[in-house]
Amino acid sequence: MPKLEIKRKSQLSRQEVADRLIALGQALASGSEVELGSGGDSIEISVPEQVRWELEIEVDGNEVEIEIEIHWRDDPQEESEEKSPPPTKAVRRSRPRKSTAK
Repeated sequence: MPKLEIKRKSQLSRQEVADRLIALGQALASGSEVELGSGGDSIEISVPEQVRWELEIEVDGNEVEIEIEIHWRDDPQEESEEKSPPPTKAVRRSRPRKSTAK
């Protein structure tokens, strides 16, 4: 299949961004077919049950960037052969307790 890329940049209100993210979430939750569009272009894609999720948050001075990427392959056999790293866990470090003499 030839490469297809739809890319749009626009200035939106916080509410408009929330509405788009909610619509995407509802489409993913309701079935495997998701229609995405922007600026008159749209595409319907089939999303498998399992996908790879990537979240990146970058703070550079007064600029904040959040990137959300969802990846999968059309051939689920290829996807299952790839080893994904284990999810990162927040590690809580605590100070040793002081013992009291009795």
